[in-house]
Amino acid sequence: MRDADPRFSKLILAHTALGAALNLASSARSGGPRRAAGLFALGTGLPAVGELLATGPLRLLRHRTRPRVAGVPVAVLLGWYCAINGSLTVAEGALDALPLDENDRERLLPLGAALVGASLDLALDPAGLDAGLWEWSGDGAYASGVTGTNGRRGVPLINYLGWLALVAGVVQAHGRLFGGEAGGSGRLPALLLLPYYLVAVAWVVKRRRYRYLLYSALFPIAFALSLKKPGR
Repeated sequence: MRDADPRFSKLILAHTALGAALNLASSARSGGPRRAAGLFALGTGLPAVGELLATGPLRLLRHRTRPRVAGVPVAVLLGWYCAINGSLTVAEGALDALPLDENDRERLLPLGAALVGASLDLALDPAGLDAGLWEWSGDGAYASGVTGTNGRRGVPLINYLGWLALVAGVVQAHGRLFGGEAGGSGRLPALLLLPYYLVAVAWVVKRRRYRYLLYSALFPIAFALSLKKPGR
């Protein structure tokens, strides 16, 4: 099976590497190097386990970009970290904007971050499938009008269960291991999610699949709420 255009792979890798470096620097400045390194380790490590299971024993999907390690592109792991840190930052800001006490915000943060990340992927995953970045081994119930390079249609729902579990798991684990607010990285990680969303929006407009903007509406709503708190 053919891989994606090598130039496209290099562009994606460069973008995710820069995004990961900026996320890490922002987190280190705001929360300290130890907590930042912990989130980076969890934000790449736990998704690596999920990706290895999905591409290996479960044979759910195949990635088409390089370089890959055991079938998992380096750019995908860096992208997971960027998505998790950004979703965490958006969820923190959105929850801060709601009339909740500190205990409720802390309790809802893992779920909030997971919902933000999964919402973004409701538009991003069909766009990536259509662009040939990956292919699923079977047809999926979601986005059944989008066909992968192997002829399989749609995105399996297990993809979104994985998003919810991985994002919530990373946020919960980081909070327990390092205490305090899980993120506290200012606005930058949230702003670094915008290019991903705008790419998905561009795909929606190009393909005239406007319903995916409705499906993923939670992300821009939460993003707008997260910017309301002064000083974030």
